Amino acid sequence: MNVDNSLTLEFLHDYPEEAARVLEQVSAKHVAALFSALAPQTVAPVMAALIPAKAASCIELIEALPASKLVSKLPVSSAARIFRLLSSSRRNALSALLADKTRRRIHHYLAYSPSSAGVLLDPQIDMLSDSLTVAEAVHRIENADRSVSCEIYIINDAHHLVGTINLGSLMTSSRHARLRDIMDRKTQPVSVHAPLETLLSHPGWTARRRLPMVERDNTLAGALDYGRLQEAIGDTKIVGRRDPLENFLSLASLYWLSVAQLMDSVLGATRLDKGKQP
Repeated sequence: MNVDNSLTLEFLHDYPEEAARVLEQVSAKHVAALFSALAPQTVAPVMAALIPAKAASCIELIEALPASKLVSKLPVSSAARIFRLLSSSRRNALSALLADKTRRRIHHYLAYSPSSAGVLLDPQIDMLSDSLTVAEAVHRIENADRSVSCEIYIINDAHHLVGTINLGSLMTSSRHARLRDIMDRKTQPVSVHAPLETLLSHPGWTARRRLPMVERDNTLAGALDYGRLQEAIGDTKIVGRRDPLENFLSLASLYWLSVAQLMDSVLGATRLDKGKQP
């Protein structure tokens, strides 16, 4: 995108969600360069619409002072989602440059009660917009800079959790279908504010080893791992009885491991074929 082009500026201003979907396909280095050349008030709506992992990658590459100015223009919920994914050094550097009120609001949003599910939040998850086609989703997975998990969370433009899809279903679906039309809408999320001691009985564990975690407004925040939950609650509450889900989840883990290995082989072969093309 040319920053001197009035059409570019109009597109960013009038269609931030659409602009975000386009920029998610561009390297973080180039997106960071674009954002650095524009006014924070122009960039902020687009940054807020980006997938958090992409937004965090860009913030890591922007100089600290302009990055702090950009963060200060974001809604606090968006800033918090990005902060969770930043390196500790970058988080500290930005915090030192933010106004006290902005810093307190972001840190308050990130803080969870020690007895709540939020303390076990894993923000490193795979998510895609429900507006993408299968072909676009596969392209992003093939070009991801890290391994993609078998289950991918689907969000809408407001970053609300609206569904899930596994890699097997994605790879075998029509390339022209939209994710919103083929996703599984039974997400079985966990509230980040739910008391930890109530979560071992969550019905979602009968089918998944990890469950999506959401804020009160259904904004996707991360995921909760069953093993971490067991460790946090403590062995004293489960000693003397065998976990009724243990055998099921062990089998499920083996199944998903096999699927993951198969997908990795398929994607690896695809990348190899692309590399051989002239």
